[in-house]
Amino acid sequence: MTSQSTNTTADDWIAATVLRGDQTGRTINFPSLNLDAALWPKALQAQPGVYASLVQIAGRRYKGALYYGPRLVKKEVHNVLEIHVFDFAEEIYDQTIEFQIGAFVRPPLDFDSLDGLKQQLAEDVARVVGL
Repeated sequence: MTSQSTNTTADDWIAATVLRGDQTGRTINFPSLNLDAALWPKALQAQPGVYASLVQIAGRRYKGALYYGPRLVKKEVHNVLEIHVFDFAEEIYDQTIEFQIGAFVRPPLDFDSLDGLKQQLAEDVARVVGL
């Protein structure tokens, strides 16, 4: 992992090692790359929520939907950092990727069920694809 400087901008690529998560995203057909939430660049003063993202994996670039914040549907209060990478389904645990933070999509929302989250994620993906 790389350390973050206080000069990080939205155009910077941030390196991160993919961590093993609890696989919840896979169960609702939205697998994600779990990253160390401490990598969130505080210098951006960006609020928690969903963002468009570019992700570079093994020299290939993908679009994705990035989430930084608590997993409210699971009643968790600690922040997580994860990216649903479009058109990518490989397991790459312990590998290093790079990502950029793009346009803000929405703040964190709470859901009564994973079905509600799944519906919202589909809307988020459609919105990010349209950016």
